[in-house]
Amino acid sequence: MGRENIFLGRTGEALSIAHLERNGYRILHVNFRTPFGELDAVAKKGGILIFIEIKTRSSSSLGPPYLAVTAIKKRHLIKNALYYLKRFELLDSDWRIDVVSVKMDRVYNVENIEIIENAVEEY
Repeated sequence: MGRENIFLGRTGEALSIAHLERNGYRILHVNFRTPFGELDAVAKKGGILIFIEIKTRSSSSLGPPYLAVTAIKKRHLIKNALYYLKRFELLDSDWRIDVVSVKMDRVYNVENIEIIENAVEEY
């Protein structure tokens, strides 16, 4: 991944975290590592534990950012979420996986931030 993509991703994550907090999410962890990968963020809102995948793009050529959450990525998210739940003994908790889709222009101005609740339901 090039420097520009790393910068874009980090910028999108920071903007997403602030957007989530403004929308009532209480952030518990950012970039939580598991043996299977990483959870971009873990939050709580209304008594529900929420695992958050953040996708940022600066071009529309591949469609909106959330389309980058493929079936394979969804399986990884579920595996990471289940690891987290087991690690913290939260298997009986209500939980879901949300995706935050961040669209920026080529000079890193935000065009749109969208929270997609229950973006991964195959569990």
